[in-house]
Amino acid sequence: MRAVPLRPELVRVVDALLTAAPLGDGEATVTLDAIGEAIGVLAVSQDEIDEIMHALEGAGRSVVGPEGANNEATLGRVLDVARVLRAESGKAPTPAQIAARSGLPEERVRHALALARVIAK
Repeated sequence: MRAVPLRPELVRVVDALLTAAPLGDGEATVTLDAIGEAIGVLAVSQDEIDEIMHALEGAGRSVVGPEGANNEATLGRVLDVARVLRAESGKAPTPAQIAARSGLPEERVRHALALARVIAK
């Protein structure tokens, strides 16, 4: 059972990603960049990102980080800022709040948070 049901517009995102990464002889992959591009300007929560990745993995796709994006440094920066913001407010910060404090584009923050979910699995 999924923790957060996907809204119809996010179901369409998942469907588009599945279509773009058809299953073939090898393992089909979906990059975090592709997820970010498919989400576009839709406001999504961290739980919804997790559910999108869960839906992709459940359909036989692997979610991978982009090559050469300095993922480790970005991830460390995002997580450090998120911890500070959580300590200040007592609640989980939004990607927009993390982006504003870190100076990173919100898309890179979303990618880093998605990467953190992949690593945690």
